[in-house]
Amino acid sequence: MKFNKPKPKKSIILLLLLASLLGAYLLSFTSLFQSFELKLLDLRFQMRGVIPLNDSPIVILAIDNQSDLSTPARWPWPRSYFAHVVENLEKAGVAAIGIDVIFDQPDHYSPQNDDSLAHTLARYHNIVLAGKIQQTHGRYSSTSILPPYEKFLQPGTQWGLVTLEADIDGFYRRYPFLVQLEDTLLSSFAAQILTEYSKKKNPQTSFVLKESPDAFWAGAVRIPKYDSHSMLINFYGPPFSFPYYSFDNVLDDQEVDLVDEYDIDAFDDPGDSTLGIPPGLLYSGKLKDKIVLIGSTMSELHDNFPTPFLVQKGDSAGQARVEMPGVEVHANALQTVLDKNFIRKLSGWWVLLLNILFALLILLMVKRLNTILSLILTVLFVAGYVLLGFVFFADGNLLLPVVTPTLVILFTFVSQISYDYLLTQQEKKMLRGVFAHYVPEKVIQEIIDHPEKLSLGGEERVVTVLFSDVAGFTTLSEKMTPKELVALLNEYLTAMTDIILKHNGIIDKFEGDAIMAEFGVPVTFENHQKEACLAALEMQNKLRGLRYKWKKEGKPELHARIGINTGEMIVGNMGSNTVFDYTVIGDHVNLGSRLEGANKAYQTNIMVSSFTHEAVKNDFIFRALDLIRVKGKEKPVQVFELIGTLETKFTDQFLEMLDWFNQGLIAYRLREWDNALDAFKRCLHLVPNDRPSQIYVDRCVYFKENPPPDNWDGVWELKEK
Repeated sequence: MKFNKPKPKKSIILLLLLASLLGAYLLSFTSLFQSFELKLLDLRFQMRGVIPLNDSPIVILAIDNQSDLSTPARWPWPRSYFAHVVENLEKAGVAAIGIDVIFDQPDHYSPQNDDSLAHTLARYHNIVLAGKIQQTHGRYSSTSILPPYEKFLQPGTQWGLVTLEADIDGFYRRYPFLVQLEDTLLSSFAAQILTEYSKKKNPQTSFVLKESPDAFWAGAVRIPKYDSHSMLINFYGPPFSFPYYSFDNVLDDQEVDLVDEYDIDAFDDPGDSTLGIPPGLLYSGKLKDKIVLIGSTMSELHDNFPTPFLVQKGDSAGQARVEMPGVEVHANALQTVLDKNFIRKLSGWWVLLLNILFALLILLMVKRLNTILSLILTVLFVAGYVLLGFVFFADGNLLLPVVTPTLVILFTFVSQISYDYLLTQQEKKMLRGVFAHYVPEKVIQEIIDHPEKLSLGGEERVVTVLFSDVAGFTTLSEKMTPKELVALLNEYLTAMTDIILKHNGIIDKFEGDAIMAEFGVPVTFENHQKEACLAALEMQNKLRGLRYKWKKEGKPELHARIGINTGEMIVGNMGSNTVFDYTVIGDHVNLGSRLEGANKAYQTNIMVSSFTHEAVKNDFIFRALDLIRVKGKEKPVQVFELIGTLETKFTDQFLEMLDWFNQGLIAYRLREWDNALDAFKRCLHLVPNDRPSQIYVDRCVYFKENPPPDNWDGVWELKEK
């Protein structure tokens, strides 16, 4: 039978062209491709490299570890420290001061410290304090403004918002220069500092902050918007690119006594050129006419953020991320505006026109050239465009989109090649239907896709393991007949297994009443940590219902403990050449098992390691329990109690207890035994049967009488499995 080659239809070609454009645009709005576009932006920053800051007017005064060690009081410091530093900075002739510290509550040392700072703020009109936007989540969500403490809002004292917003991948690249909240236009920290600096430099010139649909305005300077409410920061380099001085370098003068080894009166030291001793900051001129930003660099204050220049530093113990202090993020935004060094992007209409042009060009190549040649040219075209985007960014601060044009090119190529292929198939009908839908067993499907995995051995993967065990099962089994025990156990295991499978987990093995399950194998999927936590919560909820049912039936009521851990494990077939199991092994597996048993010591239901907690901390309600060293392990691990999801309803008493528990734990680790004891007793008053609170009450009483050694690290060693 002879078939005539179908002729291409212009309507279908046009439809495929439009579908490629539409599909590319739709995909570019997904979180995956948005994150990819952002990573390409980061790569452009890194390839462009550091912009020298040879004559920057910005200096950062760091609230750092050195300053915390050198001052008689530990952080949070008395406000009098800040008052004295401001006085010294003004003596040194600074142009403006920005304090990136939230002063929203009275000083916890003495009201006189607040009076001292308020008096200083009243004297000078070039100081900007920090406020923030506060989001509350719970039964009712709301947005409110948290300004500085009212005592500090002196006439002439300004404040700006330090709230930063992360991109979809958790990195910080944008800066809300001005914030519209209801009918009020609020200034950011950088915007308000820029205002005070401009007034100082040009007191006769009017300086107004305003907003238009596509830009912010700082006086006559137009700041292009990156999105509807923020600018794109043109980062000058990695963390600590700006000039930094420690807070105590300005605090330390003849009027203030620091800790002995640090008390050298560095600030007002005139120096001695004959001895080669440089003058202190008061006389060196390094602060003259500068913008001084005061902010934290201490990691424990959690004011550090991942930016495009995220630094990875490592040693024999592994890699560690060095994030940018929040105060330097503000500095980068401010420097961007001062230099008018803005990153520009094409308007939406220009991007659309560019994509249409690319689609037509690829269509022309596919129709005129053979498949192999058109494929080679398409790949070269994409590579050339990406390279051009990097060049334009480095040389002209022009940000060309990469993901959407690339998707347009690939979709156009694939769709047109596919259409041509279908047209050339003379013995096949042009049918598009719905594929039969079936759900095979995951392990079987994995073996079908990868038959080589039938052999012994495994691969290293990040997996989440869940261990569950019935409390007191041995004692319980002695009181039941074998038939009754098997029936009860089967009912329990069936319910738990259904829940684990529902959340994409697999049952590794049953050992009597114990369950070992994994999430993220054999097929890797995102959020396996979250699925494991959801499964654990549902298992406990289901077990509560079963206990109610068993009680009415006169059967024993089972209670289960669950341990969850995430980490790199060996995944694969383990055993002999003839009999083997698909399982996981490794230290992280053992830790998960130990966490299940550790519940017994704290009388908790679900214990989660810090490795799992880090991945899902924003999705659930946790309570930090302890820093423990489980039996058989040398390294301690932070453990958390998994309490519920963000939608779980709790009593106000219980939520208040959690807050007091966290405060008590902080005081405990700081060896403030009385404060910790008071907090944990408050917990027991709110929830009398809370075992973790009682444990810490007992520890605090003991440590008050028997203080731990100076090198005490807060780790509690569990003697039992």
